[in-house]
Amino acid sequence: MGFKQFIKNNWRLVNSNTLSMNRCVNSVIESYNMGYAKKAVVENTLQLPKRPKKPNPPFFLYLQEKRQEVTEKHNLSLKDAVRVVSEMWKNVDSENKQKMNEVYNKELEKYKKNVELYKQSLTEDQKNELFRLKYEQIEQRTKRKLKKELKDLGKPRKPLTAYLMFVSEEIKNHGNVPVQIYMTTIANKWKEMDENTKSKFIKAALQENDKYNNALLDWENKMIKAGRLDLVRPRALSNDNIDIN
Repeated sequence: MGFKQFIKNNWRLVNSNTLSMNRCVNSVIESYNMGYAKKAVVENTLQLPKRPKKPNPPFFLYLQEKRQEVTEKHNLSLKDAVRVVSEMWKNVDSENKQKMNEVYNKELEKYKKNVELYKQSLTEDQKNELFRLKYEQIEQRTKRKLKKELKDLGKPRKPLTAYLMFVSEEIKNHGNVPVQIYMTTIANKWKEMDENTKSKFIKAALQENDKYNNALLDWENKMIKAGRLDLVRPRALSNDNIDIN
């Protein structure tokens, strides 16, 4: 994703609420460095050589230079300051932009060469470990994306188990006791609970589970009709309760 596109995407977030606005501006200012920082943490953990830092594009450097000045001078919000600086950038003469781009391109070429040297300095074990971590990151992103999609499509959420229902009631009473410590108390209470009291939670959990299963069948029926078989359990496709007509 290009830097300007990054800003445009984050501006859409800005309009939703103040928290998103703060996150947007921080992301704009630190976007490229954040990626470098995350990689640096991983590489330090694996005791890898220091990775070359990617140079910042001219517009990003200009934004860093002018943002605070514009914010203070015109008493603007950070969001509006970014917009103003973006307009200011449009008015920077082409000669200066060309010089900045030439410097950036030279630094970028140097960076690419340094990256190759960096890769060559890694052992096979280090390369394999980095590959494993990268695969895990891709897998995590895929799971997060799927989770969001299922939520957007209205997939029913699994209900609480009997024990978790009990926990949700008891956790309100932890007071000043740290939650982790109080969880041990809750676990002991559950173990020592008489069967009559425990059966109330078990019955409630079974009822919620029945509701969930019915709601899930209805949802899977909708997904099948919408052609989203990839989101449906294989066993649901042969379920007599599924109506595909």
